[in-house]
Amino acid sequence: MATTTLAEALESGVSRLRSVLTEALRADARLLSTGIEILGVQVLAVRPEADVERALQTPVREQLQAEADRAVYERRALAVERERTISENEMSSQIELAVRRENLVSQEGTNARREAEEKAAAGLIEAQASAERKGIGATSEANQIRLVGEAAAAREAATMEVYRGMEQATLLALALRDAAGSLPSIGNLTITPDLLSGALAGLFRDPAAAGTGAVGTPAARIGK
Repeated sequence: MATTTLAEALESGVSRLRSVLTEALRADARLLSTGIEILGVQVLAVRPEADVERALQTPVREQLQAEADRAVYERRALAVERERTISENEMSSQIELAVRRENLVSQEGTNARREAEEKAAAGLIEAQASAERKGIGATSEANQIRLVGEAAAAREAATMEVYRGMEQATLLALALRDAAGSLPSIGNLTITPDLLSGALAGLFRDPAAAGTGAVGTPAARIGK
């Protein structure tokens, strides 16, 4: 027992001390001389005095407290690390959300610009088509007017060509007929010989007396 320290005895426990005591007592000469044989040794407990026990418990208690403090620190450090991870995740999520929002705004601007460009292009095409339709209509109307003018001119030229070969008396009779259609209702009309001399000269002219001069006709009063 003298070679074993109290700390070793407390650390090794009852079994170590039981073995040491059993060997020592079996080898004791005094017990052998008296005829006593040691069959076994029972050690109930190994316990120091109260003051010594408290002194021995202090390092263990401090070690346990240090381990407890370390566990608390590790838990706090783990909690801080988790909070930092959560904060970083939240920040990353906010950054990603901001980037997505920026991309969305940019895409919306691009879509609006593209829509405006498409509307402008469609308006330009419609304006060009309308201008072309108006140009085609104006050209067609101009052609129609030109054709009508050409037809009227051709008709007038044909009429003049017909009139060119007629005698003066015939032309005057036609002129009077046309004028009569547009004149208002006439109650009395006086025709003098001088007025009818030129018009009727060709109608009642005697071929044999063609060169003798104008035919005299008395004045007549026509009632209508």
